[in-house]
Amino acid sequence: MIAGYILVMVTILSTGEVTGTALDYFNDPHECWQEGVWEEESAEPGVGFVCIEDYIPMEQLR
Repeated sequence: MIAGYILVMVTILSTGEVTGTALDYFNDPHECWQEGVWEEESAEPGVGFVCIEDYIPMEQLR
């Protein structure tokens, strides 16, 4: 079950190191995506934004 969406800022260095920071939490995937687009437009090159599902396995809900 998807409980929500986490907007994450991601950078990948030339060494292959990946770093990420959670920026915000959304209930609506479209709002998360819109915020990610806005962040991308004002970000430095080499920084990406992605919405990741806050997933809860159904077994944990029982």
